[in-house]
Amino acid sequence: MAAVADDLLAAGPLTRAEQRRIAQAEGLTAECRSELGQYFTPAPIARLLADMFEPPEGRVRVLDPGAGVGSLSAALVERAASEGWHCLLDVTALEVDDRLLEGLEATLSDCCDVMPSVQGRVEHSDFLTWAAAQAAPEMFQRERLPFDLVIMNPPYGKLRTASATHERLRRLGVRTSNLYSAFVWLASRLLVPGGQLVAITPRSFCNGSYFRPFRQALLDDCVLRDIHVFESRDTAFRDGAVLQENIIFRIVRSAQRPPVQIAVSSGSGLDEPRRHEVSADSVVHPKDPRLFIRIPEDPASVVLAEHVGGLPQTLAGLGVTASTGRVVDFRSREHLREDCDGDGDAIPLIYPGHLRRGRINWPGESNSKPCAIAVTPATKGMFLPSGEYVLVKRFSSKEERRRVVAAVLESLDLPSDVVAMENHVNVLHVSNRGMERYLAWGLAAYLNSTIVDLFFRQFNGHTQVNAADLESLRYPDVQSLLALGAEARSANFEQAATDLLVERHVPALEGVR
Repeated sequence: MAAVADDLLAAGPLTRAEQRRIAQAEGLTAECRSELGQYFTPAPIARLLADMFEPPEGRVRVLDPGAGVGSLSAALVERAASEGWHCLLDVTALEVDDRLLEGLEATLSDCCDVMPSVQGRVEHSDFLTWAAAQAAPEMFQRERLPFDLVIMNPPYGKLRTASATHERLRRLGVRTSNLYSAFVWLASRLLVPGGQLVAITPRSFCNGSYFRPFRQALLDDCVLRDIHVFESRDTAFRDGAVLQENIIFRIVRSAQRPPVQIAVSSGSGLDEPRRHEVSADSVVHPKDPRLFIRIPEDPASVVLAEHVGGLPQTLAGLGVTASTGRVVDFRSREHLREDCDGDGDAIPLIYPGHLRRGRINWPGESNSKPCAIAVTPATKGMFLPSGEYVLVKRFSSKEERRRVVAAVLESLDLPSDVVAMENHVNVLHVSNRGMERYLAWGLAAYLNSTIVDLFFRQFNGHTQVNAADLESLRYPDVQSLLALGAEARSANFEQAATDLLVERHVPALEGVR
């Protein structure tokens, strides 16, 4: 029997699962992938997830939600067998797609052959429906919740808000319309005290107001212990043509907050990651009401975060508010105009394309968008009075090196006493009016600095910059910003020059880069 197990381990349950995964992926249409959010886990990535667990002992109940062909279970069993874990692994694998059940059953059979102390069971169920029943209130009256280990690559897509499942989750307090966060949220509720959950998901939950309830739920009951970051967005799921910043993380159901292990690799799963350890406070600051999850990718990033986080001001403390532009162009097509005709029937409309080198270039020589909007009773609520504003792109293009791209709009830049901003632009304002000119220039210079960009990337894993992200940043004091702005307004807009100005006027940031 031992010889058979050795042969199977050499071939590997994961190797066999990988063959099944590739065969299934080749027959999966884009429509089917989109409908179920299916992005199967390649074998090297499956090993990364399995390697993140602390080895358990005794009878260990394992949950693999949305198991596909069982690659994650196979990777976990392979590791247990190769390291000689002293435990009995009782694996429950859930899969809703009946086309995958035969392959999943075969993978669990391979796992049992290679490690006789493995028991495998397939549940042909929708995980959210199944887990909602498991996580019902009476479940919490039990002394012990059911699972010791959860390993998962949850589906990526939206949960229909009109569905019965969404309503069932809402009654359980699971407030999200995203499939991957719903999977992780429910699975975390099914952990025993001290239980571990390892998942690969998009990084988007780390910041923003949309995912705050999800972060709150996770951090109320669990602690982050490990985070694995990929340097490339398109490597981990290359054969699925996925362009998404993903992370692998391990949480433990515990009240303790030990240091967090950070690993950084290319995303192929084949290279040796760079590793370092940071304090739990460096990842989720205890005084951050938004509970942003920051991922400092090297020791220098920890120092940078301490310096930026130690700045004295917030936007609110400066009397400044961040909002998104009020004009959603596809909902306002009938009111859009090519230009302002000078008789007051239309006013300037600012798009992201008008932000050029720290200033507003309106109407612009080659801007393909309409640059004006009609003045009507339906549009007047979208306008702001002329003044000094800081505008920040909500989405950065591939060509831009920075995530945060800011520019100043001055009152004399436009031929109108009112202005409208399109929804892909964030606006910094003071009570829906402009601000002091040098304050605007100081804020724009600070936001355009390399230091802010590096810090921003610690918690923002996508190209979107939300108003809440800008409000979460720390800022220099008003005197420093005014002095910075006075000099920045007349300076050439070059990255190196901007960085030197910021460091000179904000001594706490000098030499941090």
